[in-house]
Amino acid sequence: MPRRYGPDGTRLWYGKAPEDFNEADVARFMAETEAILQKRELLGGRDDAKTIAQQLAEGRAQAARENAARPVPAKGKEARDDR
Repeated sequence: MPRRYGPDGTRLWYGKAPEDFNEADVARFMAETEAILQKRELLGGRDDAKTIAQQLAEGRAQAARENAARPVPAKGKEARDDR
């Protein structure tokens, strides 16, 4: 949602203050706001939404646990099938 600030520091939406909205502006603003709220709801709310860094850290920890549970490969002479 593009926002700018007027010279007096008030927030503008597509260059308009809320007092200057017409019906089309109100409908567009409401549609964009609804999309943002639905996205936040899908993410579980502001508190549950995780940053990319948190997701990567959790993925690394899970991969380390799964790799630790794997059996160690047997060391020995490998057979060559290319002869």
